Amino acid sequence: MARCLHAQEAPCMTAILTPASVVDLELPPEDRGSSGSDRRDDIDAKQQKVARLLAEVGCEGLMILDPANFTWLTSGAVARCILDPKEQPGLYFTPTQRWLLCSNVESQRMFDEELDGMGFLLKEWPWHWGREQLLSDLLINRNVACDEPLRDAKPLGDRLRPMRQALTRYEQACAAQLGEIVAHALEATCRSANPGDTERELAGQLSHRLHRRGASPAMLSVAADGRARDYRRHGFTSAPLEKYAVLTCTARKYGLHVTASRTFSFGPPDERLRKEHLTACKVAATLIASTWPDAGFKEMFNAAKRVYLLTGFEHEWQLCPQGWITGRLPVELPLLPDSTTLLQSGWLATWGPTVGGSACVDTFLVDEAGPQRLTPTDQWPLVSLRISGSEVLVPNILER
Repeated sequence: MARCLHAQEAPCMTAILTPASVVDLELPPEDRGSSGSDRRDDIDAKQQKVARLLAEVGCEGLMILDPANFTWLTSGAVARCILDPKEQPGLYFTPTQRWLLCSNVESQRMFDEELDGMGFLLKEWPWHWGREQLLSDLLINRNVACDEPLRDAKPLGDRLRPMRQALTRYEQACAAQLGEIVAHALEATCRSANPGDTERELAGQLSHRLHRRGASPAMLSVAADGRARDYRRHGFTSAPLEKYAVLTCTARKYGLHVTASRTFSFGPPDERLRKEHLTACKVAATLIASTWPDAGFKEMFNAAKRVYLLTGFEHEWQLCPQGWITGRLPVELPLLPDSTTLLQSGWLATWGPTVGGSACVDTFLVDEAGPQRLTPTDQWPLVSLRISGSEVLVPNILER
């Protein structure tokens, strides 16, 4: 049942609570090269989807060149250290078999560390020949579809993208583990920061914590002492931290992306920041409470706009996107004010309202049981808001 709820203008309270619940699934092994049955079953199920799609479009083979589709159909394999997009590995599917298309430079590592035991065969090109010759050979006397424009191949990129947006149970477990990594990296960096640290130093610490646990930063942002009021996409600079900072990051692991933010201050935040953050929390809570399958984003956005209006920040929504669907790409689907999009079970929704110098960003799984927070807090102050009778908890400002 679709739900679109409105934030009440009731007083809120702050409390230290245990981490929010995440998806209760068996987590994937750290070594993605292992032959875990859950991942193999996930890949086999996707092979069946490909077979049905090929029968529907009347093709005998499907070629995959888009890196996002590559990670999707391999359930998390990632090519590394490739600078030329024309050297990226690809995939080739028939209804019953699948191949890795790869140069001789990458093939050994791909099978040792990414695809061992996952049911893939190999079609390899010598690095000095280039990928083009192998792709041309695969098209000879074959009726082939491809996810990117490729000569006579039938284009299917627009068909595949929505298929990958709804995460499988295995992918949901991967996203939950990534969400915990992102939240821990943000909160640990906030707790260890010192006055005088530069934004660059905090970004470096955040990146280090992500890499230590196998995640790669796709976006890092640190805004100290109100710089976010001037630039909503602020990155990080050599500016030193004096009073407070907002940290935001998007990280990648298993070919998936998760985004979150946390805000901290040395001592109590000033009244201006406190009011801005409370408003961001109210907008976020309104969006979170409405994160159910078949909820329409247009209606959700209108409810969020009303919160901005009632709190005296009616124009803030125009300065930054309020949310998006994430997954194999950092932004799989932008959510715009006039969007007719209905949220679907299995999607990952990132809600990211910003108000002045503050932000309240977290990623959620759209689920039949209600929104599942994938970026849980750990002994972090929370704001408790009542949304049409239900309690929604969102991260508050950590006072140090």
